[in-house]
Amino acid sequence: MAKKISSLQDVLGKFNSVMGEGVIHTASVIPPCVRIRSSVPAYNFVTDGGFPVGRVIEHYGENGSLKSYMAYDAISKFQHYDWANHTQGAFLKFDYEDSKDMFPKVASYKLRKGYSPKETPEYRYAVLVDLEGTYTQEWGENFGIDNNGLIIIHPETLTSAVDMIQALLAEREISLVVLDSMSAIGTDDEMENSMENQQMAPAARFWNKAFRKFQTAMNRNETREATLLVINSAYSKVGLVFGDPEVVRNGEQLKRTKTLSVRFKPLKEIEGKTDEGDLYVGRNIHIRCMKNKVGVQGRESTFFYSYVDYEEIPAGKTDTFGQLVDIAIRFGVVQRKGAWYMYNDLKVQGMDNFIRTVSEEGVRKSLEKDVYDELFE
Repeated sequence: MAKKISSLQDVLGKFNSVMGEGVIHTASVIPPCVRIRSSVPAYNFVTDGGFPVGRVIEHYGENGSLKSYMAYDAISKFQHYDWANHTQGAFLKFDYEDSKDMFPKVASYKLRKGYSPKETPEYRYAVLVDLEGTYTQEWGENFGIDNNGLIIIHPETLTSAVDMIQALLAEREISLVVLDSMSAIGTDDEMENSMENQQMAPAARFWNKAFRKFQTAMNRNETREATLLVINSAYSKVGLVFGDPEVVRNGEQLKRTKTLSVRFKPLKEIEGKTDEGDLYVGRNIHIRCMKNKVGVQGRESTFFYSYVDYEEIPAGKTDTFGQLVDIAIRFGVVQRKGAWYMYNDLKVQGMDNFIRTVSEEGVRKSLEKDVYDELFE
């Protein structure tokens, strides 16, 4: 028996020496899946923790359903993450070297108050492949994105986009690549041929090959922490009488490669009273986790997105605290009996009154901590 074990160890050692150290190992050395929390509590609840690091994430849905919104939020959160100590929100401000390099290096940084890392903090770049050409510096700053540390790519063709994404995903200094979006421009075959030339599923064949290349590049990254977030679109089949009319194009390989898939659906717009009169102040967004290889699948939630400054919600933001209360009720952190809401020694009648009272009583941070303790337990 001892001889067989020795022989197996020799074989495994040979694999590691020929193919690279760490190719073969026991499952016990695999680190736990790191998740980075978003700014939207409903998203954290639905995805069972937030954005999984080192995985392929898909956001898909109709236009105006906040797919890109959540992708920009991911960019901000990944940029301010300390990769050496695995701490979220570690960086507050960056100063860059005054050089002629294409991408300036971080010269110094400011850490959040009270944060004392054990190891020297590590900063990594985020990448936005902006096929739609919609990103602006002002809108990015609304999410807390550091524009000096964001690499923007505006490729002319999908082939060049895939080649650049593949190269970047294998680099240690890259933390996140966002592809916005898969349906923005056509494949090279579509662009080069006449409109009269009919082709069978060129995008599906193209993306099937592309995602196999992406996964290979992510496996080659020495940290295994490069994350790919893709934005896809949902369409409705024409003339379908029975069954689900929704269809998601761009091939089957993404379905197999992705670890997390979130369906975004815009609901009816909400009209309210403002200083400018009655107008649409925002809309509710429904999200559902359609696939999750590293957490609970099938969760769904709804949150409010504001178009204008409405009540206590600034324009372009979501009802963060209302989402926290909703999650707190689901996990039993907040008890509800009829119209009464109870949290610790606090007892208030009515949801709106409860939210207002909790904010006034200064226990909002305590409630948020209790909610995330339950969520990440």
